[in-house]
Amino acid sequence: MISILNARRRYPRFLDPWYDRLDFYRGRDAWCAATDGVPVEVVQLFSLHWLHLEVFNGGFWQFFFNSTGVIAPEARDGFAAIGMPDVADTIGRAMARLGDPYPFDRAARMAVVGSPRDRMTFEPEETQFIDLADTPKVFRRLPRFVPFAEAYADKAAARLQADERQ
Repeated sequence: MISILNARRRYPRFLDPWYDRLDFYRGRDAWCAATDGVPVEVVQLFSLHWLHLEVFNGGFWQFFFNSTGVIAPEARDGFAAIGMPDVADTIGRAMARLGDPYPFDRAARMAVVGSPRDRMTFEPEETQFIDLADTPKVFRRLPRFVPFAEAYADKAAARLQADERQ
C-alpha cells in the first residue's frame, strides 16, 4: 500500500526473519552478539534503514545521540555494499567528526554531539546525505537509496535460497 510519504518497499520483508533479533539498544557488545550468525546483507540493510530513518527525522545528530549510533559502521558499509559509495563516504565523514576511534559507547557519543539544546551540527554531511540518498521533497514517493537496497536484498535472498538448497 502506498502511503502519502513513502512508496511500498520490498527490502524490509527481507529483514523480517531477523528483525526482532537485531538489538542496538544495549550497546556494541550486545549488538555484535545479536548479529552473530545473521547474514551480513541483513545487518547492513537493517543498519542503513535505521540510519536513514534517524537522519531523515532528526539529522546525523539524532542518529549519533540515540542508541542507533552503535550501528554506524554497518550503516556506512551497507551504503557502500548497495552501490552508493558517495553516501558511505558522507557517513564516514560524519562519523569522523566524533573522533578516532569512533565512540561506540552512547554516553561518550552524547558528550561529543551535545544535548538537544546545544547540539553539534553536521553540515555539509546532512545536505549531502539528502542529496545523494534521499529526496528533499516533503511528499516524496521513494528515497533514492531504495532501488539500490531492493536490488541488494533481492540478490542476497537469491544467494541465501541457493545456500539452503545445497
